[in-house]
Amino acid sequence: MRLLGIITATVLLSGCLAPEAAVQQTARSAAKGVINTVISQKLPGVNAEPYVDCIVDQATTDELITLAKAAVTGIDNSTVNIVITIASQPETISCIAQNGLGVVLG
Repeated sequence: MRLLGIITATVLLSGCLAPEAAVQQTARSAAKGVINTVISQKLPGVNAEPYVDCIVDQATTDELITLAKAAVTGIDNSTVNIVITIASQPETISCIAQNGLGVVLG
């Protein structure tokens, strides 16, 4: 319910973005926090930041909304499975490989 309020407020207060773009931006932001938490829990010590954008970029709108809801309701096995499924997609793996190497090589 809180997430719905945040999304609604963002849509109402955003004069620069179309409503769909505002909702998408809010969902992406909330989903990033959840993905970061999942990665940090599953891979302690790994800098999750380079991988979060890759996962978010490959997620469907429904997946982003589900992940954003987890920011309010809490992370469960379903949330972790969504992150793993998205991270396992070939496009995501390619993105992670490119971003991961960029972080390692500087």
